[in-house]
Amino acid sequence: MRPSSSSARKTERFPLFDTPAGFDDPLGMLLGCHRRIEKKLATLTSLAAHLAAKGIDAQASVAAQAVLRYFNVAAAHHHADEEEDLFPMLGRRIGDAPERERFAQLDASLRKEHREMEDLWARLRRPLEGIAEGLMRTLPQADVQAFVALYRRHIKAEEAVLQAAVARWLTEHDLKLLGHAMAERRGADFPV
Repeated sequence: MRPSSSSARKTERFPLFDTPAGFDDPLGMLLGCHRRIEKKLATLTSLAAHLAAKGIDAQASVAAQAVLRYFNVAAAHHHADEEEDLFPMLGRRIGDAPERERFAQLDASLRKEHREMEDLWARLRRPLEGIAEGLMRTLPQADVQAFVALYRRHIKAEEAVLQAAVARWLTEHDLKLLGHAMAERRGADFPV
């Protein structure tokens, strides 16, 4: 376990979860992604209401394009960041057996939710592609509501443990490795 002064220092780096962050601040990036997901979920919810009230128009197409861009690319990278890098890293570093078991259960639950999100997204993507092209399509309300609710619960569950677990168990070197992996996944350079 690391000294408490390191934990306090790291915790202070992310007090609002909304400060723009780069690859040299991978936790900040992950938490910032949650804020962007929430904004795209709001856009998706508004789009469904807009289509019901006004039908297809340029505003609806632009909104659909923005939602598609985000969930087709950025959200997929975000899930990979967690599943391929962050969660395995935490799983290896957590030294306390009961905490390691709780984290393993959380990890399994979050991965399962990622698969559920992917299934819901697959059902939403097709009508959104049509709307993005200016074609009137119906967004399945039950799927929109389920997608939004699942993501909101998921983000809340992650953030309830993510910041504290990272501060307690990961070293600066671990965070640098995580940042490098995230940059590489996106074909970007890691800041010097």
